[in-house]
Formats: sequence, C-alpha cells, structure tokens
Amino acid sequence: MISQEQLNALYDAEVVDQGGERVGAMGQVYLDNKTGEPAWVTVRTGWIGSRKVFVPLSTAEIVDEQIRVPYSTAMIKAAPDIPCDRHLSEDEEQDLFEYYSVDDGPAPSA
Repeated sequence: MISQEQLNALYDAEVVDQGGERVGAMGQVYLDNKTGEPAWVTVRTGWIGSRKVFVPLSTAEIVDEQIRVPYSTAMIKAAPDIPCDRHLSEDEEQDLFEYYSVDDGPAPSA
C-alpha cells in the first residue's frame, strides 16, 4: 500500500496505466476514514486536465516516481463522473468499487 508520506513526496506525480502509458497528473488524495491511509486518488485527464476521475490506490505502486495503477488508460478515462470537491457518498463509492472491481471497504474522505 502507498503511504501518505510517499504521496506527499510525489506531489503532482504522473499516474500511468498498467502498460506504463501516461494517464494524467495526480490530483487529490482521498483517505480511508478508519485508517487515515490513502484509498483513492483523483487523476486530471482530458484537455489541460479539465476532467478529474477517481482511481483506487489499493493495488497501485510507485515505479520510477510515477504512480502505476493496474488499469488501462481507456478504463480510467471512462470512469464514472463523480465530483471531486467533497466526501464520496456511499452510493458513489459503491459505483467506484463496482467499476474497478475493488472489494468494499470503509468510505474514504477528502
């Protein structure tokens, strides 16, 4: 699991897909309410980073100062549109769990 300290050192890092292709720049980190550990990260995609999408950190790793996630760029860019300016609702979180096939866990917070 990627720690908050590691993410702090990678401020504005590139997020890359399973093949090492650039997806976009890391945005906000959402923490698990119970553990305080990073659970989700937003990724700025699209023209000049105008769209932000959530990506789970549970299976991400740091490779060459980039955050590598085990999903394709196309899958990440097609993720559900969920506002990134507040806590995730339980329904939104469930949609993300289902979309990324991630086991249910505690709700993250911004």
